[in-house]
Amino acid sequence: MDQYEPTDIESLDIVIIGAGLAGLSCGVVLGEAGRHVTILEATDRIGGRLRSDVVDGFTLDHGFQVLLTAYPACQRMLDYDALRLRRFEPGALIRHGGRFHPLSDPWRRPMQSIATAMNPVGSILDKLRIAKVRTQACSGTLEDLYQRNDQPTIDYLRQAGFSESMIDQFFRPFIGGVFLDESLSESSRLFEFVFRMFSSGDVAVPADGMAAIPRQLADRLPRGSMRANTSVTQIDGNLIRLSDRTTIRANQIIVATESTAAARLIGSDQIDTPWNHTTNLYYAADQSPEKRRMLMLRGDETGPIQTATVISDVAKEYSPAGKSLISISLGTSDTDVDRTDLDAVDAAVRSQLRGWFGSEVDRWQRIAVYQVPYALPNRQLDPVVRSVQATDYGGPDGIWVCGDHCETPSIQGAIHSGIRVAESILENRS
Repeated sequence: MDQYEPTDIESLDIVIIGAGLAGLSCGVVLGEAGRHVTILEATDRIGGRLRSDVVDGFTLDHGFQVLLTAYPACQRMLDYDALRLRRFEPGALIRHGGRFHPLSDPWRRPMQSIATAMNPVGSILDKLRIAKVRTQACSGTLEDLYQRNDQPTIDYLRQAGFSESMIDQFFRPFIGGVFLDESLSESSRLFEFVFRMFSSGDVAVPADGMAAIPRQLADRLPRGSMRANTSVTQIDGNLIRLSDRTTIRANQIIVATESTAAARLIGSDQIDTPWNHTTNLYYAADQSPEKRRMLMLRGDETGPIQTATVISDVAKEYSPAGKSLISISLGTSDTDVDRTDLDAVDAAVRSQLRGWFGSEVDRWQRIAVYQVPYALPNRQLDPVVRSVQATDYGGPDGIWVCGDHCETPSIQGAIHSGIRVAESILENRS
């Protein structure tokens, strides 16, 4: 008998492979429309790359992740009040000349306009150009934005007239931190999308960590929909082979994994994407080194740090009483530090932080270091919205795919791609 020959086949209606944001969102829409949905998750937890740990009373997200409240799919699918969102101050603090200088959003913080205009980061013309880019990014619909001429973001910024110092000190750490690629080679459409989202809403984290987002979605699924520790090894027509040698027959199959696993399951590398990585460190301190609830960018400095934030000043729930939690993200272009040597990484980070906050940094306790090799799909110049049909990637007929590799690499992209698949299935049946 063939090793995959089933002795007993379970028949199900709709099977979703993967319990990340895309799979969960797809399952919620289908389940609330009355369809019977089963989600197979290979691990013992939901949420995919959106993950939080609690260590000694500290909430630690895997990689620096935030929710942009302007995301349309999130506004549709998430209950922001129930998430108890804690919001950053608009803008950023940029290191320049040995000090942090605020670059605020004058539309939402008009009282800080003069300080922003007078700070030494970039020229007055650079700041006027930011206003022009903001206006352009916020004009028209998202569909209009997705059809605009595309080019690498670095070329877009240079054509917009930004100085090299503004690009290096603001855009590389800021946008490079969003896409985890300081070369700024990603699509200018993606850049405009992100700039639109930052300009149109708040930057926030749930009080209980970013993992609260997938938990909220999972709570809306029909009871019995989720099967954890269930690994899929192969899709054969409408049959799903599992690692425990059992088989499921499904009327509809949805692959909601990350792009590399999706390529393996549908049997085509066309859907795969390169991956950007990140390294994220957490430190505990007795007091906050920077009370302004803004993202800190390295600016004109060299060193391993790309961005930093006192996340417990944004969300006090992230740390125990009397403690502060500092989140540090390393730059993607740094090659001087062996990231596999955690003590060397820690020493290099503290050396740079010591210039920012003084000798108190030596008393900070390192809580955790997260190495995330598959942090974000690198879409570069692909169309922003890709097909959700496996056949369009050289895969078999009758299989759907969703995930942020099918749209903008973001929470919005993951959730919206799941919605698109669910609505396509419901429309095809009606």
